Amino acid sequence: MTSCFAVGATKRGHGWIAYYRRLHDAENRVLRDGKHDIIFATEAEALKAANAEFLKYLYSQITGISSMGGSKKSVAKKAADRLFKKGGGTIEVERRGIEA
Repeated sequence: MTSCFAVGATKRGHGWIAYYRRLHDAENRVLRDGKHDIIFATEAEALKAANAEFLKYLYSQITGISSMGGSKKSVAKKAADRLFKKGGGTIEVERRGIEA
């Protein structure tokens, strides 16, 4: 298997299980109800459920910004402060051309 997005269904002895694969972890995520796999009667039902779950994952809110310590604006401000401030002070900028 390769590292790519995928959706599928696999036949088990008593029905079908559904799964989807995310790009960054290259591991099938089987649809489960708690600790047990959800068993579907037909392949079409399993694929429909896998597609729905995969789309829910794709359209979910990105959590990277909040895990970085706040809103998008505050994260950008912190990054800019690290770039443009040294030791808590400001960097003097020489102005040329139009008077300030």
